[in-house]
Amino acid sequence: MIQRLGKINLAAVFVLALQLLIGAQAGAAEAPNLRGVYNALGGNMSVVWVAQDLGLFTKHGLQHSLDYLAATTAVQAIAAGSQDIGLVGNQAIDLGLEGADTVYVADTASRFLFQLYGDPSIKSVADLKGKVVAATQPAASSDYALRILLRKYGLTPDKDVKIIYAGSSPALLSMIKGGNAVAGLMTAPAIYAAQEVGLKEIVNVTELNIPFLFVGVATTRRVLQQKPDAVMRYLRGYTEAISVILRDKETAIKVISKYMKMDNRQHLEAVYNEFTPVLQRVPYINKKVVEAVLDVVKSPKGVQAKPEIFYDNSFLQKLDASGFINALYAR
Repeated sequence: MIQRLGKINLAAVFVLALQLLIGAQAGAAEAPNLRGVYNALGGNMSVVWVAQDLGLFTKHGLQHSLDYLAATTAVQAIAAGSQDIGLVGNQAIDLGLEGADTVYVADTASRFLFQLYGDPSIKSVADLKGKVVAATQPAASSDYALRILLRKYGLTPDKDVKIIYAGSSPALLSMIKGGNAVAGLMTAPAIYAAQEVGLKEIVNVTELNIPFLFVGVATTRRVLQQKPDAVMRYLRGYTEAISVILRDKETAIKVISKYMKMDNRQHLEAVYNEFTPVLQRVPYINKKVVEAVLDVVKSPKGVQAKPEIFYDNSFLQKLDASGFINALYAR
């Protein structure tokens, strides 16, 4: 009789375990999902790296994949629907001007994070007159930053200074080393490679504090309408990742090291110190940084476009009002 009861209890435990497993699988299947992307291998992508690596998206009930697509390819994938959301530069505005329904829902960096490095013979931006400088791609952040910088110092892009495109940051350095350009914009840790081949800093663009939508979280209005709960869960993970980066330097550096495949402590410190000053606890998109992009876009539609159509702070406003973000810093 005792043996029989034992067998019955064992069977009951087995059935209960099976039910729990099926329930967990069903719960996972029901969790909203978003396909995420980032478009560079630099420190300004760290927020999404930390959120993914520490499981913060999962913590907030979101199934989130994360892919790397270089430069403008990432925002094109978002616009086309093969990706749902991610960290991109100003290009979501360029596509929006051409009819895409791309929209920013959070800020990552609202100023340029660049240093202008070049041949030692170039002592100032004024010395670039009549010379060739390099950017990564047309309409990329490095392109717009160069154009704004040249105008700031009284030079006319494409007239006083020729801009050519390398395609990528490593190729940009090679282009300068090969003598095809005298200068280009770089970020840490590329500046160390530039120093090693004898290039010198001409100007620290980051310290000029030029407002610009350098990196933000972009998606589409279609995703906002179809998956509002998923977007809110994404922003929970995203804002918690910001708090981790600001409060726990060592954890942040460990994640940066993993994604950038870099273990040089000096370089990692430089990356961390470069981007953390621009992080906001509540990363609202500011109208003036969108206006800064519209002022320099090549499309003539930029002159008449209203900045407000390119961003939506309503999700962050709800999250902020709930007290969630404040609670992250009360621990």
